[in-house]
Parts: sequence; structure tokens; C-alpha cells
Amino acid sequence: MSVEKHKQILSPEQPFEEILEQVQPMITSIMSKCHIYKDFAYYRHIAAIAVWQAYRKADPSKGQFTAYIYTTVKGEILKELTKERQFQDNVTVMADDTLNSIRHREEQLNQLETCPLYEKIMHLLKEEERRLLQLLYVEGYRYEEIAEELQLSIAAVKKRRTRLISKLRRMLSP
Repeated sequence: MSVEKHKQILSPEQPFEEILEQVQPMITSIMSKCHIYKDFAYYRHIAAIAVWQAYRKADPSKGQFTAYIYTTVKGEILKELTKERQFQDNVTVMADDTLNSIRHREEQLNQLETCPLYEKIMHLLKEEERRLLQLLYVEGYRYEEIAEELQLSIAAVKKRRTRLISKLRRMLSP
């Protein structure tokens, strides 16, 4: 239902509760057009707040109050849907098994750091080599991330990794 289908004439002089009651079919229509099929109560709450905002800012000299309510409600619902979509795009929900595997990996890293061989190797390396080893193999960074962290080119990171591997082989060979 669009604004034209709501034949009642609303006025900012009416009590807010009365206006809110009269625009419920309009809100239902907007929610349907926006393909909202869950969290109805939440989006109805957003719509009620939008009606309140429209009620407070209404200026009868600038046009129909009903049309103003419609555009305000639809705009607020669309804004909230956009926020929700951005949140879903940016946040990764992890399952319990994923969290458990992360905890297990952290436990393994803690065991590695207490390993005598690890301590001996780290003691014999230069600070720069220790940092590269830590970023590559303990923390699992990619070349691009390490290059950014150490302010080097990706090629330089790869070259330093090659030298570090060679040095470790020489240190650990009998």
C-alpha cells in the first residue's frame, strides 16, 4: 500500500498515539516492500520511532503529513537494513568447533614457546630474524601482512624467509 491508498488524512495536530495507530497498515506495507520477514517487533519499533520523529518535525506548509511519515518510516527502515547488512558483512560468527580449534592452537603455541629447542633457536637468531620467524610460523601471517608490518616489500620478505630457512637448516644439521 502506498501513501495514496491510505485515504485517511493525518495531521500533526492529532495526538501521537492516534497517528501511530492509524499508520500501522502503512508500516506493514513498508515492511513487506522492504522484504522484512523476521524481527518484526524490532522493525516496528524502528518505524514507531520514525513516526515520532516525523511527528516532531512536521511542517504543514511543506506538504502532506502522511507522505512525510511514509518517507521517514521507509528511510529509517532502509537505513537500519543497511546497517544490519554491513554488520553481517563485517562480522564473522564462529561456531563452537572453530573457537575450540583456535584455543587448541593457542595451547600448542604456548607449549612451543616453552620448548627448549625453540628457546635455543630464538636465542641464536637476530631480533629481525626472530620477528620474521614469529610472524610467519607462530602467528601465521601472510607475506603481504608481514611486508606491511615490517615496512618491506613482499619480495624482501620472501628473500629474508629463504635466508632464515637456510640459516635454521645449518644450525639444526648435525
